[in-house]
Amino acid sequence: MKTKILILVVMAALLISTTCYATAVGNEPRVQLAFEKIESSTGEVNVNALNLREGPSTDYPSIGKLTKGQLLTVMGKLGDWYAVYVPDTGRVGAVYGKYLDIEDVSIQVSADISASKGKTTSPAPEKVVLTEDEQKLLELVNKAREENGLEPLAIDENLMRVARIKAKDMVENNYFSHQSPTYGSPFDMMRQFDTTFKSAGENIAGNKTVEGAFKAWMSSDTHKKNILNPGFKVTGIGVESSATYGKVLVQQFIGR
Repeated sequence: MKTKILILVVMAALLISTTCYATAVGNEPRVQLAFEKIESSTGEVNVNALNLREGPSTDYPSIGKLTKGQLLTVMGKLGDWYAVYVPDTGRVGAVYGKYLDIEDVSIQVSADISASKGKTTSPAPEKVVLTEDEQKLLELVNKAREENGLEPLAIDENLMRVARIKAKDMVENNYFSHQSPTYGSPFDMMRQFDTTFKSAGENIAGNKTVEGAFKAWMSSDTHKKNILNPGFKVTGIGVESSATYGKVLVQQFIGR
C-alpha cells in the first residue's frame, strides 16, 4: 500500500512540475499553488459529468471525462482543486474540489487506541445466515473470481449487517445512490458500524433478479473491478424487495 501511495505521489509531483512549466512559458503567468499531500484517500464524483484537467484551473485543457459516482484516488490538494489518480484509466489530473466528495479510507491508530480505552461500540453481530438471494449473489461473484484466478470472498458478519441495513435504507427512503441520506457514504456507514478497513468498495443495483444485477455489474468496468479486485478479501451482501426495481442489491467489499 505504501509503495502504491509513493508512486501516486511521484505522479502528482510530475503533474505539478508540468503545471509550473506551463505557467512559466504562458503569456499570462498563473498563480502557482502549494501542493498539500493527502494520505490514502478516496474521492467520489458528485456531479453527472466532470472534467479531469491537466492542472488546477479551467484554463488547463480537459484530459478526460468523469461520471457521477466514479471513485478516484486523491493524492493532494491544490487550492480549491485536488490532484487525483483515475483507477479506470490510469490517468493523473486535477478536478475542482466542489465536485468531489472526499472519503479518508486510512485506518487511524489513535482511533483504535481510543476505542480500547472505553469508547462506546456496537455489540458484536450474531452468526449470520444468508438468504437464498444473498447466497446466489455470493456464488456468482466467487465463481467469477475463481475464473480469474482470484481467491473467493469470505462473508464478514459485521459487513453483512451494514449491507443489509443499506439495502433496507434505500428501499424505505426511496433513493438509489451510494450516498445515503441517513448514513452518508459507504465508508462513513462502515465506520459507524465499527468496520475497519484499508480499502473498500460498494456495488448497488436495482433489478428483477440477482442474475440480472450480477450481469449488469460485470458489464460495467467500475463494478467489475470491485468484484475482481484482488485486494478485497471479505464481503457483505444485502437484498431487499423493491416495488420500483423488484430487488435492491447492495454488495460491499473490504480489504484489511
